[in-house]
Parts: sequence; C-alpha cells; structure tokens
Amino acid sequence: MGFGLALDSGSLEWAAAGAAALGYALLWPSLRRLPRPVAALRAAAAALLVLVLLKPVVHTLEQRSVKPRIAVLVDQGPGMQAVDDTGISRLSRAARWLVSHRAALESRAEVNLFAASGGARRLSWEDLAGLRPSPGVLEPAAVFSDVVNSGLPVSRVWLFSDGAFAPGAALSGGGSTHGAFKDGGPRAAAGGAALDSLSAPLDAFGVGPQRELPSVAVTEADSPDFVFLHSRFAVSAAVEVSGVAGRELRLRLLQDERTLSEKTFRVERPFEVFRATFPVSADGLGRQSFRFAASLADRKAEKSLKASRAFRIEVIRQKYRIMYLAGRPSMEYSHLRAQLKGDPNHELVSFVILRNPEDFSPVPDNELSLIPFPATEIFVDTLPQFDLFILENFAFHQFQLPAAYLENLKRFVSRGGALLVIGGSQAFTKGGYRGSPLEEVFPVALVPQSDDFIPGLFKPAVAAPKHPFLQMADTPEVSLGLWNSLPALDGYTRFSEVRPGATVLLAHPAEKTASGAPLPVVAVREFGRGKVMLVGTDSTWRWKLGGGLDWKLSSFYGKFWSRAVQYLTGSLELPKVKFSPLPDRMPAREPAVLALHVFDEHFRPVSGAELDLRVVWTVPGGAQRSPAVFESEPGVFQVELSRLAEGTHRVRAIARYRGQPWGEDSAEFRWEGGRGDLTLNRRGLKDLASRRGGKYSDLHQVDLNAALAALPPSRREQGVGSRRNLWSWPGWLWLIAGLLLWEWLLRRRRGWL
Repeated sequence: MGFGLALDSGSLEWAAAGAAALGYALLWPSLRRLPRPVAALRAAAAALLVLVLLKPVVHTLEQRSVKPRIAVLVDQGPGMQAVDDTGISRLSRAARWLVSHRAALESRAEVNLFAASGGARRLSWEDLAGLRPSPGVLEPAAVFSDVVNSGLPVSRVWLFSDGAFAPGAALSGGGSTHGAFKDGGPRAAAGGAALDSLSAPLDAFGVGPQRELPSVAVTEADSPDFVFLHSRFAVSAAVEVSGVAGRELRLRLLQDERTLSEKTFRVERPFEVFRATFPVSADGLGRQSFRFAASLADRKAEKSLKASRAFRIEVIRQKYRIMYLAGRPSMEYSHLRAQLKGDPNHELVSFVILRNPEDFSPVPDNELSLIPFPATEIFVDTLPQFDLFILENFAFHQFQLPAAYLENLKRFVSRGGALLVIGGSQAFTKGGYRGSPLEEVFPVALVPQSDDFIPGLFKPAVAAPKHPFLQMADTPEVSLGLWNSLPALDGYTRFSEVRPGATVLLAHPAEKTASGAPLPVVAVREFGRGKVMLVGTDSTWRWKLGGGLDWKLSSFYGKFWSRAVQYLTGSLELPKVKFSPLPDRMPAREPAVLALHVFDEHFRPVSGAELDLRVVWTVPGGAQRSPAVFESEPGVFQVELSRLAEGTHRVRAIARYRGQPWGEDSAEFRWEGGRGDLTLNRRGLKDLASRRGGKYSDLHQVDLNAALAALPPSRREQGVGSRRNLWSWPGWLWLIAGLLLWEWLLRRRRGWL
C-alpha cells in the first residue's frame, strides 16, 4: 500500500488560486517593510489559502488484478427467430448459452453485453431473457462503430450470429450471402473501416442447425449495374454446398435461359464454398437478364439440390462505331464525315471511292497511290464490329461484288445493327440494289427504272410531326417552325411504294410514289432487331450552309445527324434517367437504398449541380413521401427509404437538365419483413473472424476453455483504493484565522501597530 497526493481543482479553482497568488505578489514590496515574523505569518496564511483553493486530495494506492474485457455481441436480426432442429429459436439458444456459462465467463473476464442489429445497444444479464428479434438485419458498420464509440476498450469481441448480415455489408470482399440487393461500395467500406478500428480480435460463433443437411445455395451474384455495348465484363458467383462430399457441382451462367458458359467443381469436404468468374460480352442494348444455376452434375442428383440466382445488367453505349462508305467525293460526304468525326462519341471508319473500275488510267494500278477497295474487309470481316453502316451514293454493281456481301449486310441489320442509306445519282436502282437481298430491308420498294434520281430544288414536308426523331426543339410547334425554315434541298429519288410497317418522316411536297402515296425523302423501318433509315437525297449539306443565314438553324444540321445516329442505334429511346436493376423482392433491411443514374445525351454522368431532381415514393396504401436523396458520385444518386411497410413500393424519379425535361424512371419492388428461414452463413462469419485474427465455431461445438484461453491474462496494476479530500476539512479556516490572530497579537505586543 502507498499514498499519493493529487489536486482535485477545476479551472475555476485554479483561477481563484492564481488570483490570490498574484495579489500576494503585487503586495510583496509593501510586505517586505514589515518585521520578519509578521511577514512570515502573513505569507503562511496566504499559502494555506492557495492550497485550500487547489483542493488537495490524499489517496491510498493498492495493487489489484484486472481481468480482460470482452464485448459480447448478440445478433437480434430476423434470422435469429429460426427454430432449426433444436426446438428453440436461435436468439434464445445464444442467450441461454451465455447465461449457462456466465460464471465461467465472469471468473475469467469482464463481460459487456450488446444487442446487435442496426446498431449496438448495451444489455444487462437480466435483459438477455427478454431479448426479441428485431425487423432489421445486422449492420456490421453501425454495430462495430457503436462498440468502438462506447468508450470501453476491449481485449476481444465475441459475435453470436447466424451471419445474415445486411446485403452489401461484406467486409472482406466476399459480399452478402443473403439478399440480392447491391447497394454498392460505401456501405461495405464503412463496415470495413469500423471493423479495422476494432483493436481487438473477433471470434464468431455460428447459431444455426446442429445437423447439416445436404444443400446447394447460390449465395452471391456479383455483377456491374451498367456496362458499355460491345465491352467485355466479368460476373462472378459464390456457391455454398454441404453434405455432398465426393460429388460434382455444376454451375451455369444463363442469359434468357440460354447457357453462356458453365464450370464444374469436385466437392471434397463436407462444407465448401466455390467461386467462379465468367467473362460476358455486352452484345445488346437495354436491360439484359442473367441467371446463375447450380446443381449436382450426376444424373441421380436430387431435384431439391439445386439453386439459382437471377440478376440484371443495363447495357448502354460509350461510343458509336460507324462505317461510312461513299461512292464518290461530294459535298454531302465532306460535311457529314466532318460532322461524324468531330463528335467525340463517334468512332468513325470511312472510305470514299475515288476511281471506279471502268475509269481509264494511263498508268498501271500498282503505280497509283490509291489503296485497293477493301470490299471483303468492309462487308465481311469487320462488319460485326460496327453499330452503324452508312452507304452513300454507292453503286454496288460497278464493283461486281458477290450478292453474299449484301446478304451479310442484311443479316447485320436483322441481328441488331443499324443501316443508313443516302441517295444520289448512283444509289438505289441505278446502284444495283433492286432485287438484291438488301432491298428487303429498305423502308421502300425501288422503281424498275435506272434513272430514279431526279435533280431539282424542293423543300421537304414534315410527314410525321410527332415522331421523336423529328423533335428538334422543346415543343412540337417550335420544331415544326425550324423544319419549315430550312433551305431547299437539291435532287430526290423516286420509289415504287412504302413498305408496310415503315414510317415516312419527310416527304416531297408534290411528288408521289408509283402507288400514289407522298414520295418519301426520309423514311425509317425496323427490320429484325435493327433499324434502317433511307434518305433519298445527298444534299442535306445545304441545311448546314443555311445555318449561316439564320442563327436559329446554326446547329440544325449537326443535331439532325446526331439524332439520326442515336435513333438508328437505339440510344434516342434509351432512358437518360435510370434506376439500377432491383430484385422483385427487397431483403429486410432499413433503410432500403436504391441507386439512380442520370446521363447526358452522350451517356456521360450528370452532376447534381446541373439537375433539378425530384423523387416521389408511393408506399403500400397509396400515400406518397419524399425520400432522402444523396449524390454519392457525379451522376449517381442514392435514394434511401426508411420506415418501410410490407407490400409493394413504387419510386419515381423526374429530372430536368439545362432547364428542360430530361427524363424519368420508376422502380417497383416488394418489401417483406425479416425472414426466419435463412441458412447459417458460415462463410460470412468465417471471413469476418479471419479478418480480425479471430476464430469461428458453431455454437454447439464451442470449446469454452479454448475460447477463454485465447484471452490475455489478468494483469496487476496499482489503483486507487481510497481517497480523502483534505480541502473539505474545516480546520483549514481555523488555521488561517489562527495565523492572522497570531500576527495581530504579535504586533500589539511588540508595538508594531
């Protein structure tokens, strides 16, 4: 045992003591003239006053043993209400186990109990018996943060859980094993940061069935929300199998029920987790549906031992790949090529025919500086690499090319490619297309006469004013005014008739087809999965020159051809405001987080500073709310839905960009309360324990002695046994008064008054 002296004064007491000492110091010159006995008595009184103001404390020091502290986290998520094969719920099993081993635990450690779900809440031992499952699943980020912020340094953390973490809360790169909703990296990153802030190892105790039944489960499907057309990306899956050692597992990746790829694995242990990654090519625009299917590979496999997991990916364009083949140099080719090449979202390959086969040359072909016409490369080898193929005033028959080339171009369109055919004096019937395979995809039927191109000025009439392609301004009225203000075009092509299903966008103001309908100047048609546009003149460049005379038309030419590319390739109809794909049923967690993406016309992210964004949430029953919306990164907005009710929820987003209506999208999902039939997620718990240097064990197999042996030993430290406040003793005032009285008596007796 020892003793120690301390001062228990606060800032106010220190200020008072300092003021007293300062006052005495200021009076010191006058005190020096006093007799020494008087000055000494007055100094002693002042010193006692300062000491009392500083509140002296005397404490005894004792040696004592300090046990290590354990933070015990009991998962109270909805999965913990499952009964399994034990007859009682998982939560009750965990609570009973702790209560039954309380004496052993407290003899070895100081135990701090927490209930864990959306956060960590302190418990007493008496609270364990009344603990009930909560509707929200365990959120590792919030739970670990609460433990760290509790101010109780712990030597070890014990987690009693079934591993049904919040989706997206994978902390070691594994992902969630329950629920298909991907809410992205910030939540996982927060959980990982909170886990890293724990200075103690973490042991996980799995609360689940004691007897392992044979099972196969696709526990994870990892994929991007958005990918670019023609890109290759990877999707991965995690499959848990148990009770099927010695057999083969078959994992397939399907798109629209068509198998894209598959892998097989040999199951060697009673419980295993298999991971597989599959490369995928984005060949189609829009929302693509995929599915992982896992089953045992042998013929005698039980029908129940199979599982699947569906997911969806949105495919958008990054750049438009365009092949431009012109039959000869022209003003149309010069201006259109410059327009396409000047757009950073276009990847253009262009060829122009400078010399036809019948043209006379005074020198041999091998001495010319022209490259040979790469017909096979254009029509066969590289054709599938392009989104749009442009034929401008190209005479196919002049080069004596095989009809199979046009058949290949027809197949290109039917499989989703886009075709733009621009007229001229060498196109259509005169170019050798009548009766060819390619004529079958045209929006029109060609006339039999070869002199189908007629020169002459004309102003085309708008034939489909409400078609989205022709909307060149904010309103249909303004758009129609722009069309009527354009300069005249020069030259048009005669056609026999418009094919069924085709749409005439612009027509000649006076000429008719052979069947008597208005003669098309611009017409479109869908063929198979692709689109075809026909422009019966090669003089749209005159619109560009007209922009120099009227500022309202200055951007018309560029906008017309940009919209033509977007319409043909399907991007004009693609929404620029889009929710990430959602599962039909959202897992039980709050808040539910939806990701909303907003793109500009070139599918580049649009920041929130440039947007007027409104989100409306319709809850079951029809009431509407305004959810919280945060911009997590440029163009990506996080919509958080709290206080969810069971049933169907609808969320609608409306965006304005640059002061104009830009688009809207809606998402619908069904939310259900927490489920109590989730399997024990051993892999997730093992990953969690492994990351923090701890161990995993099933609750019914816990070796308590080994678990307690992992704790650090109790340590000896010197602590305060008792303390006494000296400053509260009333004798201090008597001492000060006695010193001052002694001084007065001394001065009277010696005559120093």
